[in-house]
Amino acid sequence: MEVGFAYAIFGGMLGVFSPCNALLLPAFFANIAASKAKLLSLGTVFLAGLLATLVPLGLGLGWLGGTLIIDRGVLLTSAGWVLIILGVLTAFGGGFDISRVFPGKRKGSVAGSLGGSFALGAVSGVAGFCTGPVLGAILTLALTSANTLQGGLLLGLYGLGMIIPIMLIALLIRRSGHGATKWMRGRTFKIGPLKLHSTSVLMGFVTVIVGWLMIFTNGMASIPELLPSAMILWFENLGRTLDAMVPPWVWTLLVGILLLFFWLRAAIRRTTAEVTTKASEATVDESAETN
Repeated sequence: MEVGFAYAIFGGMLGVFSPCNALLLPAFFANIAASKAKLLSLGTVFLAGLLATLVPLGLGLGWLGGTLIIDRGVLLTSAGWVLIILGVLTAFGGGFDISRVFPGKRKGSVAGSLGGSFALGAVSGVAGFCTGPVLGAILTLALTSANTLQGGLLLGLYGLGMIIPIMLIALLIRRSGHGATKWMRGRTFKIGPLKLHSTSVLMGFVTVIVGWLMIFTNGMASIPELLPSAMILWFENLGRTLDAMVPPWVWTLLVGILLLFFWLRAAIRRTTAEVTTKASEATVDESAETN
């Protein structure tokens, strides 16, 4: 599963460089932060927003994977092919926006405040046409982990992978200007009639490799360990301890509360917008009658 953790971090990092994002988030933070201290505080709150969305999803999927009554081999093989398909989709520039399952439009609604940065992080964790397949692949890994803590850790590492390049590039922009990041945007190239992007191809290739490993290494169980056995054992014991302390249904409840929060937030925004629009129309009508 260590390869899955590395993939989660790598996927989060490359998502910042995807052709859809094109370093927009680093530029955003560089422009609104008046100082390095402000940038650090905004980045920390943004990360908290990311984790508030992603970790409950990972915890819920990890728990769900452990409760599924299905042959483990079939589950791993199916998940591997899902990863391969998502990898090919990513490489060819395809994608989908997972945030569409939530109602309401969120683009352009974030100001340079701590609350706004938290909201931006909560949305950025699941939004993005280009990064949708990558997030889908990590969610698949969380499901096949069949472990609540590992599922949450996978999604948490994905969020951590996003924030690291965002903050580093934002610092670079503040120091050297936007021109210093042009080389980071990747390149578009053609192969016959196909128009591809270097970042998408790289991310797709890595996703396909992870899917292949999932199929032919028994869910990556037979891959040599990257970390010392003692450290892995410590993390496993910590996970068992946390699992024993927290009832499994709590993770599902957290996911439900999170989804309900998004629905209520969108509904309140729609209602507020409708009231504001009606009030403006009434004001215009009164002004017309007066004149």
